[in-house]
Amino acid sequence: MLDLHVHLRGTMLPPKIEELAARNGIAVPTDILKARGYGWRDFTSFLETYDCITSVIVTARDLEEVAYDYLRSSSSIGATYVEFMLSPPDLMRTGVPFEDQLSAISAARDQAFELHGIDCRMIATAVRHLGPDPALNAARIAVARRNEILVGFGLTGDERKFAVGEFAEAFRIARSEGLFATAHAGEHLGAEAVVEAIEKLGLSRVGHGVRVAESETVLRQLADNRIPLEICLSSNLGLGLYRSLADHPIRRLREAGCLITLGTDDPPFFETDIAGEYSKAIEALRETGRAITYDAIGAAFCDDATKARLRSMHAPNTSA
Repeated sequence: MLDLHVHLRGTMLPPKIEELAARNGIAVPTDILKARGYGWRDFTSFLETYDCITSVIVTARDLEEVAYDYLRSSSSIGATYVEFMLSPPDLMRTGVPFEDQLSAISAARDQAFELHGIDCRMIATAVRHLGPDPALNAARIAVARRNEILVGFGLTGDERKFAVGEFAEAFRIARSEGLFATAHAGEHLGAEAVVEAIEKLGLSRVGHGVRVAESETVLRQLADNRIPLEICLSSNLGLGLYRSLADHPIRRLREAGCLITLGTDDPPFFETDIAGEYSKAIEALRETGRAITYDAIGAAFCDDATKARLRSMHAPNTSA
């Protein structure tokens, strides 16, 4: 199993949040920690709750522990590879240089790989609802402090804010330095928003992208161009995009020929893990997890040697 769409700071379970809150002297409301999925109500309150929860991560040590915890727990349920998303300026505001953030994730990766056999890479992100200038800053930070663990640049946050074309220069900078590109699109806006994001940002993958199912033309375009979608089923259901798994368009996307990969998004917020996402996808698609895994390996932003190793790990005589 591969998890190609997960926000690193959004992976923390309540015990870790409480531990870091105590360590760093940050108050997190008890009612949030006790509520299912941390108690958010809609996408706006989700973003507010996310900011509250993730504020407990202050140091590079915190970041390393959070990354390692997620890799260890993912490995325990059969995952072999994760691509984390992280916005460079977030911890820079607390005094952690981006190179230290990269070093922390690299250290977590090395330990998890040695002890549990799971690998990871990182996608530096800009937050759309903060605007194009901070996105430019994020891209410049990312390309100035390269590290082998850093493989991509992405756009997260509220896609209803700012025209996607306003982020084109940030993505041009990132792609010019060899970073692969992905962006949240087609989650809260329709199918045409996906086409626009692909064309204006030069995307290699699309985060979410489920709304392409609303347009036969766009659906065919993505299938023909073999542009992978990072599907997060529990997130889509939790945020009310679809009422049930039966209503979700993942099967229509697959039948149209789209490349499907899976992600957990912010797993505790949606009460899921990558095994849960695979289980839902297998139920909806009526196919094996191995097919999903092989598509994900091809879509991953890692190097060819890592892909070859992952393929050997998921050969027919092994688990998905």
